[in-house]
Order: sequence, then C-alpha cells, then structure tokens
Amino acid sequence: MKIFSLLASGLTCCCITLAATAAEWLGPDEKVSGTYGSKQLEQLLEQNKPAKDENIKVVPLSRNARSSNVLVQVRDREPLHRHIDSDITVFLLRGAGDMRIGQETRPVKAGDVIHIERGAIHAYVNRGPEPAAALVVYSPAPGPKDRVLVEEKK
Repeated sequence: MKIFSLLASGLTCCCITLAATAAEWLGPDEKVSGTYGSKQLEQLLEQNKPAKDENIKVVPLSRNARSSNVLVQVRDREPLHRHIDSDITVFLLRGAGDMRIGQETRPVKAGDVIHIERGAIHAYVNRGPEPAAALVVYSPAPGPKDRVLVEEKK
C-alpha cells in the first residue's frame, strides 16, 4: 500500500509539473467575434524571443475597453514607471528577480503573482541569465499615455 501511495504521489507531482509547463491562455478570439480560443504561452514565448539588443518585448494577446492581456519579456530591467490608467496584475511565468513597488523591493520568482495598483511607482529587475516572462493583465485597458517614466529622487 505504501508503494502505491508513493507512486500515486509521484505521478501527481509529475502531472502538476507537466501542466505548469504546458500553460495555455484562454480568451476571446479576436478573429471570430463571440468565440474563445487558446494560445500556448510557451510556444508564443519561443516564437517571440527578444532580439539580443532588445531589453523588453511585448506580445499582445487580447484587448477590449475593460482589459488588456499581454506577454512581456524582460532581458535586464524595466525603467522605474507608473501606470495612470490601469491597475496591473503580473503572473510571472519564467525567471526570478526583484520587484520594486513604491520604496519596497521584494524577490519574485516564476509562479508568483503581483498586483500593482494604478499610480504605484514600480520596476522589475531580472536576476537570471535568460529573459524573464510574464502574463500581464491591465484593467481597464491602458490608453496611449498610460505608462509614465519616473525619475528617482535623490
């Protein structure tokens, strides 16, 4: 009986690991109104790797008046900034680094979810050798002047 429990436990862990690496984004199909489609996140990330000289790469997934969903890859770091239109929720898919929100900096890793209220000054610094990747949800969808760079006060 113990062997069966250990085997079942191992299979469950294996399945959870496989599920995490085969993440899908399910959302509105922008080509066919009123329908939903899926996108393989790992496949999208592989197809849209940042160029060697590209620090940040954004891949749009879906957008309407109420929200916007994008994949963001950061090779090194984001500049300190804030969003004036949107709250954002960041689902870190790959990588590890430091997230600064206001005056506080915390370590973050793949699997973490970070919610940043509109107006909060923030920036992500990648601490890994490969670009970090995140699914970012803006609510409501940002306008053209949503992202405002902030200079560090000394």
